Amino acid sequence: MVKVELMAPAGSPEALKAAVGNGADAVYLGGKQFNAREGAENFSQEEILAAIDYAHERGTRVYVTVNILLADRELAETLDYLYFLGKARVDGIIVQDLGLAALARRLLPELPLIGSTQMTVTSAAGAKFLQEQGFRRVVLGRELSLADIRAISRQVDIELEAFVHGALCFSYSGQCLLSSMVGGRSGNRGRCAQPCRLAYTLVDERGRPLELKPEHLLSTRDLYTLDRVPQLIAAGVKAFKIEGRMRRPEYVAVVTRAYRKIIDRYLADPEGFQVLPEEERAVAQIFNRDFTPGYLEGDPGAELMSYGRPSNRGLYLGRAGRRQGERFLVHLEAPLRQGDGLEVWVSRGGHQGLVVHHIWQGGREVTFAPAGTTVALELPPSTRPGDRIFKTSDVELLEEVRRTYTSPREERRLPLAMKVEARPGEPLKLEVIDPQGHRVQARTSVAAVVAERHPLDEAVLAEQLGRLGNTPYRLAELIISLAGPVMVPLSELNRARREAIEKLRQVRLAIFPQRVPPAAEFEEGLEQLLPRQGRGRPGAGLETGKGRGPWNEGTAGPGRQDLRGVPRLAVAVGDLEGARAALAAGAGRVYLAGETWQDREPPDPAALQELMAAAGEKEAAVIPALPRIWHETEAAAVARQLERLAAAGASLFLIAGLGGLQILKEYGLAGWGDYPLNAFNTWSLKALAGAGLTGVTLSPEMNLEQLRELDPPLPVEAIVHGALPLMVSAHCVLGARLGGKRPGRACTAPCRRGRYGLKDRLGLVFPVTTDRQCRFYLYNAREMSLIDHLEEIAALGLDWIRIEAREKPPSYIRRVTGLYREALAALENGDAGEILAALAGEAEALAPAGITRGHYFRGVV
Repeated sequence: MVKVELMAPAGSPEALKAAVGNGADAVYLGGKQFNAREGAENFSQEEILAAIDYAHERGTRVYVTVNILLADRELAETLDYLYFLGKARVDGIIVQDLGLAALARRLLPELPLIGSTQMTVTSAAGAKFLQEQGFRRVVLGRELSLADIRAISRQVDIELEAFVHGALCFSYSGQCLLSSMVGGRSGNRGRCAQPCRLAYTLVDERGRPLELKPEHLLSTRDLYTLDRVPQLIAAGVKAFKIEGRMRRPEYVAVVTRAYRKIIDRYLADPEGFQVLPEEERAVAQIFNRDFTPGYLEGDPGAELMSYGRPSNRGLYLGRAGRRQGERFLVHLEAPLRQGDGLEVWVSRGGHQGLVVHHIWQGGREVTFAPAGTTVALELPPSTRPGDRIFKTSDVELLEEVRRTYTSPREERRLPLAMKVEARPGEPLKLEVIDPQGHRVQARTSVAAVVAERHPLDEAVLAEQLGRLGNTPYRLAELIISLAGPVMVPLSELNRARREAIEKLRQVRLAIFPQRVPPAAEFEEGLEQLLPRQGRGRPGAGLETGKGRGPWNEGTAGPGRQDLRGVPRLAVAVGDLEGARAALAAGAGRVYLAGETWQDREPPDPAALQELMAAAGEKEAAVIPALPRIWHETEAAAVARQLERLAAAGASLFLIAGLGGLQILKEYGLAGWGDYPLNAFNTWSLKALAGAGLTGVTLSPEMNLEQLRELDPPLPVEAIVHGALPLMVSAHCVLGARLGGKRPGRACTAPCRRGRYGLKDRLGLVFPVTTDRQCRFYLYNAREMSLIDHLEEIAALGLDWIRIEAREKPPSYIRRVTGLYREALAALENGDAGEILAALAGEAEALAPAGITRGHYFRGVV
């Protein structure tokens, strides 16, 4: 039976102690910057050093999240941070940015890299790509089924890590722009504002509501897999990851303890595996939005979602019964104790919370009442008979788990064996052995003498040597070898014990290696790759974010002001009709979507071949795309699609994910990188060029300043017009709300009968669509339009600009493509001025919900 790693979140030093104290094999945490949970308390450098020592002494590994996209100007500072972490003996770094990973492989080759779930790895091809890039582990997408995970694990050597408990993102991680585009707070930069937890109204194409009231249509339940631990192990998961760096230490303690017990129980007795009711109840009590196994058994439809509320539900306690004066009778479905927290879901007024101060049973006040009994409780005045009551906190559970990380005497202690040898005339020798077999010795500074009255014996030695106080150790075995009745001063015995324990601590810490080259070697390499002025020692200035000096003028790139001519025009479309419209209006290249929308037919290979030939005659190109996302159970179909397209004459493909990079390499074909690859800096472009791409579409989250800093090693493109999909999800809102999709119940496909949108609290309508794999796409309510800023954008030196119109009809594509062709012609003629302003007005008229400038002028935090 293969042992798996249980990894717990540590959003604060207290949460780290809670994780270690309740059995985590590893913890993951973030520093004060460069991590995807900026809202957590996180760790200063001094706290990281202390955390690593604390965890390592107790045999727990520490992984640090550096899992955001980074601008060019941030790379050197981030690499200093990685050097600090490697020197501090961290066990691995969780990363998203391909550029940072490429630099780390060059400068810090011994530092283990873990591919973040933000990399959207959902196939064996994606895992293989990271494996070949030197990654040790990858965090799989949370949308995968057990069948997907099994199929991936059979094909790769890289370790597979999977989330097993906690919050789920509605969108595929790394593919969500909702918080970024509507509020400027990017999930890819660690600042997600969680707009998915807000209420929305499902509307038809005319904006008419299809439901009575707004609900939390994008708010998922919490993942729960205690009962699926055997299946996850059998599928090949090597690391079980608990989500929750924003959670309280109590949450970390309860959930870690539950999964520790379950994993150990299964590994000890697979045939007798079970989850006890009290374990289920504890994890539900500490926090839940209702539970779901996620996608492990396939698409759960509506049962994935928590429509009623996006926050903790607690445990169902019962309903308010008959009123007795100021009290209500309640038949308890769960035990209740004074000090517990309740929430009453009142008929009018929402949810009202309270702390239980009094419980009456049978006419007398009690401190505790078990499940199954009827009690009288004081509830809010607005309560009515029949209102539901939930227990949102359990005072006894909280007190119990708090002891595991607040008590100076640790509950989980490592058993030590101690050997004592003493003979008159020689110092007493103490040897200490830990469970891993590490041995240390200490001696008294004075010789033992023949005892006249109080010789050392087993009781005395056990008492003195067992005084391990606030250390993480306990005396489990004592082996004594005494040459007659001997004695040493007890103060000397205690000093030897303290010396031995400190030596053991240092030995246990030294097991974990420093993973960095000499500082001078690192500095020299960094200076060559990212030259700057004012360089200081590695790690300096990280806390303030001020770095170690200003950038050399122009060293982040030449500013791209040396125009190589006006960029050419590309258009992304959803079908062959859209491609014909774009080509007819003057597009230089057309990207044909790799997904097939529900209301359209897949492209006919013969028709595609004919269209590519016609485009070639115009010195244009039609570039088919591989699907943005596919799971391993779909991999064979993707390969067949690629083969059909190649047979039709396609040699260049649009690639949106790591799996696509790998599959093109295996087929020996060329690719252009699409924007979901999240290329955000020069080194990510170098990494993609090294992966074989001929060009890349840049991240739409970059602003003009960041674009000017780029020094791209290959052609690049920027999106300047269109409505971007802000979310791509494996959960279809239409199927769940209108199509009756449930486990074991097929969807009635409402997506084929009309067009829909989600309306937010401000009245904005976000159009939605679905593809034939039933993935759900939520588009921006406002269309990006930058015709009137094309002169400034052209000065960046881009090779291509793109219109994103995959969801648009041919008439729209033809019109907008024509507008941008006119605009580019005006730039070529040096006659932009008023022409661009007039064209911008026409483009804006085609966007009834209004336009946006994207991030070109504001960027993201």
